[in-house]
Amino acid sequence: MKVTIKRIAEILKVNPSTVSRALRGKPGVSEELRNKILRTAEELGYYPDTRARSLKEGSTRTIGILIPDMGNPFFANAVAAMERVLFPMGYSFFLCVTEEDNEKERINLQKLLSYNVDGILAAPVDRIKNIKLYKQIQSKGIPLVFFDRRIVDLKVPYAVTDNRDGVYKLMDYLKKMGHESLGIITLHRESYTGMERLNAAIERAKELGMEVRENWIKDGKSTQRGAYEAAKELFKERKLPTALFVCNNVMTLGVMKALKELSISVPDSISLVTFDDSFWNQIFDPPVTCVAQDPMQLGMIAATMLLNSIKYPDQQEQDGVILKTHFIERYSVKNLLITTNGEG
Repeated sequence: MKVTIKRIAEILKVNPSTVSRALRGKPGVSEELRNKILRTAEELGYYPDTRARSLKEGSTRTIGILIPDMGNPFFANAVAAMERVLFPMGYSFFLCVTEEDNEKERINLQKLLSYNVDGILAAPVDRIKNIKLYKQIQSKGIPLVFFDRRIVDLKVPYAVTDNRDGVYKLMDYLKKMGHESLGIITLHRESYTGMERLNAAIERAKELGMEVRENWIKDGKSTQRGAYEAAKELFKERKLPTALFVCNNVMTLGVMKALKELSISVPDSISLVTFDDSFWNQIFDPPVTCVAQDPMQLGMIAATMLLNSIKYPDQQEQDGVILKTHFIERYSVKNLLITTNGEG
């Protein structure tokens, strides 16, 4: 038999409205009676009908979170930080994974709309494909915040990393170490981060006089497997660059696997840098030089921005937050300015 508020009221011989106020933490109930009602509800196994409450209050207290990759520690840490912000405020969330697939993104966004979520935190797959659906979300008045990635053509609050500045730090370091040629394992090119990091690397390399040939740019598809296959393709080239830039941490795993299979030594045969840090960058032999992001800070800022949009719908700011990276020098880059006899 289903336990209801009416049943609890009958047992305690009080008005059902009194039970309802006690369960919802509303005033008008003594502390002694409130504790008695809560204890009885727990003993009977009562759980509130959240669907009915959401219809009455116009809020489901749920947030939709859309990420491209469950296995990437960057997104795992960002979501963990979001939960730390959302849970104390009484929100739970639906986590949707797109796997860099526009169709999965579309289906997941439509499901979130059908669940009547109070807001959406999204890292869009690319800059174009589902822009109409995101516009539809905006038109419905559902608060939306982009994180890590954004669609530039939409006026949506966002929290992202300064990709261009991070890439420049890596390119400048390679140049300082004497490198004149560069290969690139790219992210999904139509994503915001893919476009930003690739364009920044090419532009900065040109400014520094570093050679980047078209056949040295390989699509890693933002995945470990894709990067593994891309690295295998790159090392079929007759002439190779002296340094390789891998555009995210997960793809670094695929590249290192390919290099090991090909018996290519880092940094003796090729130098390696990567955008973003992970624990495996520290345990590789040699440890990998990189620029690191702060996914926890990014997640907390994005979630806070969304809560502000929910609480103050008429005061939504369309500006964004851009976080800086920090450079970590390890041992995966060879100094080509040092001659074999140790003289500069």
